Amino acid sequence: MNFCPQCGTKIVASWNVCPNCGHNLKSELVNQQPTQTQSPKKTYSQQKPQYQPRQYQPYGYRSRSNNTNGIVALIFGLLGLFGVIPLVASIIGIVLGVIGKRKDDDPRMAKAGLIIGIIGIVVWIAFYLWIFSWIFMMFSYFPD
Repeated sequence: MNFCPQCGTKIVASWNVCPNCGHNLKSELVNQQPTQTQSPKKTYSQQKPQYQPRQYQPYGYRSRSNNTNGIVALIFGLLGLFGVIPLVASIIGIVLGVIGKRKDDDPRMAKAGLIIGIIGIVVWIAFYLWIFSWIFMMFSYFPD
């Protein structure tokens, strides 16, 4: 068994540097026995670590996702469905829903706005057809 001449650590003969103290073992012959009968001492490197300024980075924050088109599509889809501005709002909800499905980070709201906009158009077209058919039937019962 070989020992480092600097610190007395057990080493393998093929090593170039002592893993404990960093002493160059190639330049000197390696002792077969430790020079001291005491346990090996640990020595520390005299080099001081270089100061590196701390770089502050935000932690745990996710960037806000871009869901503007989906949110607006959902709002207009609901406005169209509940009759605030019936067909116009539903059409705007459908258009922004299609755009939001392609461009938004999370397309779920855009899909909801698109579906609600389509439902709003179908409901209002059915309602207008019912009203016009009712008016037409009313005039057909009372001929001049």
